[in-house]
Amino acid sequence: MIKPNFFMVGAPRCATTSMYTYLKQHPEIFLSLLKEPLYFGSDLTRQPLAITDEASYLSLFAGAGDAKVIGEGSVFYIMSKRAPDELKAFSPAARILIMLRDPVNMMHSLHSMYLRTGNEALEDFEDALEAEAARAQGQRLPPRCYFPEGLQYRSVARYAEPVERFFRTFGRERVHVLIFEDLVRDTAGEYRRTLEFLGVDSHPPVELNVDKATALIRPTVLKQMRAATPEVRKKLKTVGDTHRGPRSKPLSASLQARLHEELRPDVERLSSLLGRDVTHWCQGRPS
Repeated sequence: MIKPNFFMVGAPRCATTSMYTYLKQHPEIFLSLLKEPLYFGSDLTRQPLAITDEASYLSLFAGAGDAKVIGEGSVFYIMSKRAPDELKAFSPAARILIMLRDPVNMMHSLHSMYLRTGNEALEDFEDALEAEAARAQGQRLPPRCYFPEGLQYRSVARYAEPVERFFRTFGRERVHVLIFEDLVRDTAGEYRRTLEFLGVDSHPPVELNVDKATALIRPTVLKQMRAATPEVRKKLKTVGDTHRGPRSKPLSASLQARLHEELRPDVERLSSLLGRDVTHWCQGRPS
């Protein structure tokens, strides 16, 4: 029975799909056909694309062969208080990748995604923020809402506690934190450092243009699709049918500044955890 030993646990809207595409090209790495099976995190609402039984979950990795690294990328594990312990119990030697970005930009991007997928109905981001308290009580939820926890945008943006939780559960040596801005600035370097963390060849030929990389991995994806269970194929079709709604309106400078100041204590706490100052996020400027 093949089990995953690598999990990309979040955060959402932080280029995890790009990294997944880069890693999927590597000859020593096998990543599941369904990027986000969302099997763990039993304290969260089960999203429509979640795999809920162990046999179906393990079937995602049946074709891994002798791959050194076997993984998946369910980004909402980072929101779960139970997921770290559940992952540890399932795969004790697993390695964890956490990807983070300016929390305000992440929130705004998440809001835009949820408008497209139907989880959100309030087109104005500020209105959505004002609705958080009511939504936490089960009120003012959109008719098509499938993941109410995700509508607690400020909660998703507070990274320090979940990062600390994964550090505590797996040990710092098994958790790699990658900053979105670093990946944008030095994609090749950050990719190489991620491979070093995973313990695989860090200098394979690789395409780091996402569109070209997606085309390159298509034969692998098609092979996995042919071997996939009917349940997985159905969920993959659903993924392709979701992104049809409007996008979030541009974020105003005043709201951006207010949110940065509100989140500053968490960013300072995160800086201390990482041993790296990321408070430049709170000034709204790149590092």
